[in-house]
Amino acid sequence: MNISSLQNFLTGSTRKRPAFINTDKENLPLTVDSEIPTKQSRIALGSALIDNNLFNSIPYSPPEDFIIKAVDPWSPIESDQIHLTPAHDRRASNRSETRYKNGSFRQVLKWVRSLGQYGDGNNAFREPNSVAWLECGKLAVVDTNAHCIKVFDSETGHFEYSFGRGRTIGCQNLLYPYRIAVVPGGDDQLVVIQRHPRPQIHVFSAKGEFIRRFGQHLEKPRALTVDQSRRIIVIESQLQKLHIFSLEGKILSLFNLSEQLQFPTSICSNNHEIFISDNHLHSIKVFSYNGQLLREIKEANYITYPTNIKLNSLGQLITIDNHQGLNITVYDDYQQKKRLGAYTARICHSQILDVAIQPKQNILHLASKDYRVYTYQLPS
Repeated sequence: MNISSLQNFLTGSTRKRPAFINTDKENLPLTVDSEIPTKQSRIALGSALIDNNLFNSIPYSPPEDFIIKAVDPWSPIESDQIHLTPAHDRRASNRSETRYKNGSFRQVLKWVRSLGQYGDGNNAFREPNSVAWLECGKLAVVDTNAHCIKVFDSETGHFEYSFGRGRTIGCQNLLYPYRIAVVPGGDDQLVVIQRHPRPQIHVFSAKGEFIRRFGQHLEKPRALTVDQSRRIIVIESQLQKLHIFSLEGKILSLFNLSEQLQFPTSICSNNHEIFISDNHLHSIKVFSYNGQLLREIKEANYITYPTNIKLNSLGQLITIDNHQGLNITVYDDYQQKKRLGAYTARICHSQILDVAIQPKQNILHLASKDYRVYTYQLPS
């Protein structure tokens, strides 16, 4: 070490590099008077609503009068978990209510209200796999992983009671209840089917009082319905077997439909014909009560991956499709040859697990994989 270096070391005047802070695209260095770049602080999302300079740098600039609204457990369409509502939005009023989707034009619908969240409380679900509307104005939701049925007021969303898990007198607890249907005729008896590992059928009163159980020979029950003659109709997936029971549990008919079906997802009946949706065949198959295939309802871009089907009070067929969001298509009552309407949801739902219908009002209640039940009003 030479004398000059030693003097610099003792006096502390060694050469230092400028203290540059690592930069990226979100954080650029700013030059200050000391000529040492410093890091620009990050802007939080909450403060981004206030900083006008931020919005000047991006293509979209929202109105200045945004309002943040809180969410309610049974909330109308005006609320969402994080819902920003401009007081006067001309773009919204001029927006078309028709959307071109998957090769078809569909009218855009908004959900009217929603119920539920994930959890174990009365107003929460762990797996809402099925839903049914009772003529007394109640909504029954099957919570599979909670092993019970929860009943709500369909107008207010208020929880009323539950049964099936340590609350039902006269029967063993429900074990993975899967699908539910209402017996027509005014007394609102409920038919509940369990899935693996103990598939069978339970019948309850509207209050949750156990009546009977049967169908222990079932293997892979997928969907069920009850027709106007109080016959319980069950379709099994993988096996493609169609079972018809009396309300008392007597086996009336059994058909093997493996040559006509591949992956049945839903079933409904007009008391003369049985409608079964097939997700893999992209169609609705119509059978007689003798197990004979009568016709096939199939329309490209409108029936793609059907998951649920329902009949309203006019006998019109309503199909639910989950392909790239919620799609609803309505067909006429005469052999379903004429399409009456096609709709899609404004928001992209999670998978729709089951649908209940208020047949006279054309109101749909949809159980979703995001642990909520959404209500939609179809145009008349």
